[in-house]
Amino acid sequence: MGFYLELMETSNRAYRLGSCVINPLENKLNCNGTEQILQPKFVELLGCLVARYPEPITREELINHVWDGNFYVGEKALTNAIWHLRKAFKELDPEQTYIETLRKTGYRVLLKPEPIDTADKEKSVGISITTAQIRQLFVAMCVISLVVMYWLFSSPSEQIKSSFVLPLNSIESVTASPGREIYPSISNDQHYLVYSWRQLGKPNNLYLRDLHFPEHPAKQLTDSPYTEGRSVFSPDANTLYYYRMGSDVCEIVKLSLINATSVVLGECSNKYPTDLDISSDGKTLVYIADHTTQSGDYVTRIKLLDLQAKQTNETFIPCNDDCETVYESVSFSPDAQRVVVTRNVKNNQKALFLIDVKTGQSQRLTHDFVDIHGVDWHPSKAQLAFSAVEGGKRYGYFYDIDNQTLINTQIAGMSSPNYSSDGSVYYHQWDLDKVITRLKIDEQVASSPFSMLSTNFSSLFPEYNQQQNKLLYVSNESGSSQLWIVNPDSSSRKQLTDFAHNTGEIRDPTWSADGRYILFSLYDNGSTRLYFYDFKVEQSQQIKLPFSHAVKPKFSADSQHILVSDGDYLYRYDLTAKSFGKAVEVPAQYGVETQTGDILFTNSRHAIWIKHHDTGVEEMLVNDIKLARSYAWLLVAKNAYHEGRIYYYKERLGDYRISYYDLASKQHHDLIALPERAYSRSSGLTYIPNERWLVYTAYLSPEIEIKRLPAAYLPK
Repeated sequence: MGFYLELMETSNRAYRLGSCVINPLENKLNCNGTEQILQPKFVELLGCLVARYPEPITREELINHVWDGNFYVGEKALTNAIWHLRKAFKELDPEQTYIETLRKTGYRVLLKPEPIDTADKEKSVGISITTAQIRQLFVAMCVISLVVMYWLFSSPSEQIKSSFVLPLNSIESVTASPGREIYPSISNDQHYLVYSWRQLGKPNNLYLRDLHFPEHPAKQLTDSPYTEGRSVFSPDANTLYYYRMGSDVCEIVKLSLINATSVVLGECSNKYPTDLDISSDGKTLVYIADHTTQSGDYVTRIKLLDLQAKQTNETFIPCNDDCETVYESVSFSPDAQRVVVTRNVKNNQKALFLIDVKTGQSQRLTHDFVDIHGVDWHPSKAQLAFSAVEGGKRYGYFYDIDNQTLINTQIAGMSSPNYSSDGSVYYHQWDLDKVITRLKIDEQVASSPFSMLSTNFSSLFPEYNQQQNKLLYVSNESGSSQLWIVNPDSSSRKQLTDFAHNTGEIRDPTWSADGRYILFSLYDNGSTRLYFYDFKVEQSQQIKLPFSHAVKPKFSADSQHILVSDGDYLYRYDLTAKSFGKAVEVPAQYGVETQTGDILFTNSRHAIWIKHHDTGVEEMLVNDIKLARSYAWLLVAKNAYHEGRIYYYKERLGDYRISYYDLASKQHHDLIALPERAYSRSSGLTYIPNERWLVYTAYLSPEIEIKRLPAAYLPK
């Protein structure tokens, strides 16, 4: 009981902590006359720590008190809040440590809190509040709260409603088989589930599961060379409509679940992601198809197909305001008078739009997202469920069309949501969280991969520098994508950058050989900017190149120049963006310069080339290789264990492999076979010679499964 009484005190009256004064009513932190406004959750969290002084308080208790036991939100939000509190104290009182982390226990404040009476408060922060003024302040706060509530619920959709709380264990697992189970579709009677399943070692096909008998194996519906995507049931569940992708074609297919016969109804978009949906009465199919504009540009249009017509009858939804755009997701309203679509907007970002089927009149619903992965309309009300990416994190969202409110569920990886008739949401969980992982090599006994960093945050793009003896990486630990460094033993983590963005992503960081600079790309609002970080001044500076997208840049051997491709050719620049022309003459997408001045480079996934520094001759070095990405390889120089190797990612049907090419024997060898999606093919590969560790980015959850969020837990 004592803790709760103390907690009530710290939430209602000011107190002193060291040289700082905290005013919970105003969410203010004042240290030595300098003031900061804190988020209410941060103040509430600090109050919990202070109320427990001098004892520590566990993470579980803090999540229960501050985030109402919502562990989906609280796990990362707590760490983020602690980081921000420490940052605020550090800025205002850099010589003092206020909050201590106790390993496997929790947190505690290190300074004794002291309550402040009225006189002391007047002396400390320069104001005195009487009882009457407190009443006036309370009334004013109520008025302000009403105004804020009105503004929140009447403002545009960019306002995120944060009151959504998901109880622990509320999400149900529907499938749990090895491989990728994606694009769930539920029959109207909720008897059957159809989904696309890529089993290990097999291509994608559609499967049907009887939800009344979940212990029974799924029934395979298709067996074709195509990749089957999203499907929709007819209202009577006798027919299935779906799209399938080939190398140069996308087809809309009608499959009878009675006699297993199928027929192609039309062509969908094969140049862009596509989608389809069926009206609630089963009379009309809507899907996304390719279209060529008068100027010759490839875009997409939304097609309607009359399923009752004896002959194929396709029409386009009018595009009054924007006919030169790309749509990627589509869903009917319950009355089929409108559709909600994902539309590409500026800089290839995505937003949701509402379109009238008859007139084509459109209305924007959401702000821009980095990407959107599926949208569905509630069967009986104006609520949308969709999946979106911001700042490298994919979450599920709900949007209330009538109230124009957007809710982030904080369900990580929620993708391609599909409402059932009772309002529950089925989705596949494609979790983007990654962790830096090490693999011990050149050992007589094979080693298993081990995580190097905390799995509470996403960490990726590792690169080691021997001069600094530091591992560079990108993490969202501070709440957004930033550069970090750490010792090989995972100690002394340090954040290097502090870009003020919520949605941006730092990609492809790389060291200079001398350890002074770090080169990296910042992807934000659909555009890419190239920067270098200088350890001497501890600042980042932009390099403005003449092309908009710098592909996987690397430092040259002298640490003063960079090798960077515009997608066609590899160029050499210095750090002032002065051009020194092409680094190699043939087309190239990625290049690495050795200490001797040779340049190894790739222009495809099937060969690695070399430009000799002494002769300038460019020739193929490895011609029998199949890379997962044209830049997914690592050159390791001669050492005590070999004469030089090229490590690379290799994809096989059924598994991913980390392999190497021995430059002396000219032979390929596999190091380890892992499940599909066990590692990120585009997020870095590096080597720590003293430890003989090959370090790469692994996915926390390589399996993709279908989940169910019951209707009882959805926003009302």
